[in-house]
Amino acid sequence: MRAFISKRVSMEAPASTKELRDEVSEIDGKIIDLIATRIDITDELAKAKKRSGQSYWDDEREKEIVARYLDLCKEVSLNEDEAEQIAHVILSISKERQKKIYDGD
Repeated sequence: MRAFISKRVSMEAPASTKELRDEVSEIDGKIIDLIATRIDITDELAKAKKRSGQSYWDDEREKEIVARYLDLCKEVSLNEDEAEQIAHVILSISKERQKKIYDGD
């Protein structure tokens, strides 16, 4: 279920282009904040994996995450291709950062 409900739901008149763009900008800011938080956590995860001698990346875990994205996107009417694109962009960033941390950069 969506955590964010559009402001337009409570508006009586159709929204203007500016109002819609403002709403998209506000959502973009929230998305970036959430991704930054996720990255901070996965950076810490990479450090923990390195300390415990685990590999920095787990292909099986990646498959689980993609499957979770597919399920989450179905709940909000995004298609499988869109879900996979979102998952792979986020996971690609995470993988690259975790490798750098693991390699000591």
